[in-house]
Amino acid sequence: MEWSDYLKILHQAEKLKNATRHSWTSAGRHESAAEHSWRLSLMAYFIKDRFPQADIDRLIKMCLLHDIGESFTGDIPSFEKTKEDTHKEDKMVDEWIKGLPDNVKCELTDIFSEMRKQESLESKLYLALDKLEAVIQHNEADIRTWIPLEYELQLEYGSEETNFSDLTRQLRNILKCESIDKIEKSKSQGFVNEHIKDVTENGGRMGVIRLVLGACYTNCYLVYDKETKACMIIDPADNAYEIIKCIEENNLEPRYIAITHGHTDHILAASDLNERYHAPVLVSRIDAWRLLDEDLINERPYVLEPYKVVRPSILLSEGDEIWLDGIKFSVMILAGHTPGSMALIAENAIFTGDTMLKGGHGKTSLKGGDEKEMQKSLERIKSLDGNYTIYPGHKEITTLDEEREADNKI
Repeated sequence: MEWSDYLKILHQAEKLKNATRHSWTSAGRHESAAEHSWRLSLMAYFIKDRFPQADIDRLIKMCLLHDIGESFTGDIPSFEKTKEDTHKEDKMVDEWIKGLPDNVKCELTDIFSEMRKQESLESKLYLALDKLEAVIQHNEADIRTWIPLEYELQLEYGSEETNFSDLTRQLRNILKCESIDKIEKSKSQGFVNEHIKDVTENGGRMGVIRLVLGACYTNCYLVYDKETKACMIIDPADNAYEIIKCIEENNLEPRYIAITHGHTDHILAASDLNERYHAPVLVSRIDAWRLLDEDLINERPYVLEPYKVVRPSILLSEGDEIWLDGIKFSVMILAGHTPGSMALIAENAIFTGDTMLKGGHGKTSLKGGDEKEMQKSLERIKSLDGNYTIYPGHKEITTLDEEREADNKI
């Protein structure tokens, strides 16, 4: 192998260091795909005495290589990953292997074929350990980094993949007990399944109520005119009951349902709210098709009840304005998380969807995501004059100055 080929492989592998996973470390940061693969390889090495019949060298190679596809696509959490995502990743890996020198091309082709077929002991063991490493990492992380669906998922994840062997089943059961202990301990500390509702009073006419709802801890905002109680619902997550309850408790009058982007966790209650209040649905012209793709929405595993299609009433473009009585909303189209992601600017606030989050940004590895476009969009927000309160699609409320300052520290 020429040194140029050798370095090309390493440069591609380096991207796994930047591919953050859904899991958090015990130190309070997202782990990378490279870190996951490294510890998975350690797990394979230290389990060799329990599986003397296994080819441990081949097993370790599987562990080192299994996520190389994420150097192209980024990480997609298991509860969001579709068959289409897997097919796309496999295709990119196959194309990458075709360009490798002959002395490794054949070996890697055989290894990936074996992993996908799931017939050999080594392939089954690698996949079992892959699932178990994720469970271990979640047990090590602060439980406040878990999203609601993970309280059940953590108890069952990997059960099917570990069922081929008494030894892997035994380890899975030990980890399940650790997860149960962690959940029970955190209940006494008030961390589990916390329902969040808070109210922000801005200096102008605008009031904001934040509801954290659904399997992905999505922020749904009820933005209202304090004088007239006219209300805009921004990102109706999958709990129409809680949204309606809050609207009625505060005597609000929904005038619009605004969707910052067409991802499942931001739209599941839109149809029910539209039927109840007859409020027009606003979304960017580019992302509008997503609201009509019933199959795309329903394939997400956290969709408990089938999504009811809602047809957008108003299609928005860059620079459009919407008036909610005395409050003006201006539209910014911010590609990156999806091609048609948008932010709404009103008074001293920006509702950024999943473009700008506290301390970071939304994933660009999902369908339609683009990291380069995301960075351009973030720069557009940061280049705005003055300070704004940032109301993101997930995580805590922040300010534009805080996010600018965080960038300067990197």
